Amino acid sequence: METFKRVKVAVAGFKSSHVLEMFNIIKTSPYYDLVAISFDKEAKERIEKSYHDEKYFDEYPYYYSDEEMFENHSEIELCICGAENSEHFKQYKLCAKCGINVIMMKIPTLDMEEYDEMLRLEKETGIKIYIELEMRWFAAVERIKEIIYSGELGEITSITAYNYSHFPMWWLPWMNIPEKSYGKRLQLYPNAEKFRGGALTDHPHVFDLIRYITDSEFDSVYAETAPSMREEALVEDLVYVIGKLKNGTIISLDPSFANREIKQFNLDSNKDRLSHYPKAVQVGLSVCGTKGSLISDLYNPNTTEQLRFEDFEYRVNSRFYDLLNPRVSFMESVAKNLRNIKQEDLWISLEKHKKTMQVINACYESIYKGERVKI
Repeated sequence: METFKRVKVAVAGFKSSHVLEMFNIIKTSPYYDLVAISFDKEAKERIEKSYHDEKYFDEYPYYYSDEEMFENHSEIELCICGAENSEHFKQYKLCAKCGINVIMMKIPTLDMEEYDEMLRLEKETGIKIYIELEMRWFAAVERIKEIIYSGELGEITSITAYNYSHFPMWWLPWMNIPEKSYGKRLQLYPNAEKFRGGALTDHPHVFDLIRYITDSEFDSVYAETAPSMREEALVEDLVYVIGKLKNGTIISLDPSFANREIKQFNLDSNKDRLSHYPKAVQVGLSVCGTKGSLISDLYNPNTTEQLRFEDFEYRVNSRFYDLLNPRVSFMESVAKNLRNIKQEDLWISLEKHKKTMQVINACYESIYKGERVKI
């Protein structure tokens, strides 16, 4: 068997916990050689503090600017772009200029002019783009899609989904800055004190899942926000969406920051975030049809156990599916695709993902206008 030619990969920015998980995977992956990393000093110090290790990154060349990293490492084939949402477009253009393939986080940009430029550069340069949307990797999601297409449920009439989570504003402050999370400061509605860039921006998964399991696009949406759970929030933390797909299916979605986080803890790593109650993430999806229905609990939030910590305080820990293995599979899939090895795709293309971004913008437009918006 021919030896796999490992992919030379770099990581640009550590502003997302997902990026940190990818970093930890590729360090020991047989499919990658991690050649360099770049971040600002704040991100480096925050992660080192979280892991109680001041030398956490010292094994690899690191830089405090993406430009400097690319200038010093022409061997880079793939870059994980993990800065704030507002910086993704800039990082993408740097990669395109250097002919470097890209793993892009779940929000490439919410500016449609920037999105169109990203698509143009993808076509012009021939680089490959992989969008990181971890909910697509879950076996339960594949099973739901299989059941829908088997006809067991009959004609699908409605789908309900929720994606609750902590609001990471305490350990990732940029997520509460509209200019960084959404890309600009736009009021949610006339005279509102809150701005775009909160739960809707951080939770595109439910919108993507609906499109994925139905193979249908959104036709229209109506969205509303509720008073914030957090006085410090500058962006929406509670939001609800109802709408219709082009195939006639009625949908209702709740992508809120509905789980109250403990603000005084440094919850940067998944280990920390998952060891406290309320749980970091909860996702559920229900499908109703003319012959039957199904209810799915995609993040298993109902089983709990009591754990004793070193400070002798009791806290509740929700048992959690191992998300590492699907992410490992995603990274393996990307590497093999770059080496032209045919296998199952675990990502969505930049072009197809644009439609999810358009739906999210339509939800914001609906909130602003107070009316249903046609996609």
